Amino acid sequence: MNFNEIRRIVGARPFEPLVFHLDNGETQRINHPEIIVTDVMVIAVDDIGKPVYIAPEAITAIRHAPKTSRRLKRATSKR
Repeated sequence: MNFNEIRRIVGARPFEPLVFHLDNGETQRINHPEIIVTDVMVIAVDDIGKPVYIAPEAITAIRHAPKTSRRLKRATSKR
């Protein structure tokens, strides 16, 4: 995939989680907007804070990640 197109997609604001589809059949979910795109490498951060390195030519498609429902616990006060 063209690195200018990757920059356009990952630079959209507000950021929404993305899924990179790779030429080897794997996918990489990106939940954080900390992404660097150069003409030779895409560098992102996974959920545990480790860097992810992907060659732009290995990316075949980028899709918005499916929304996950995370319910926040409501604070209750005891009287």
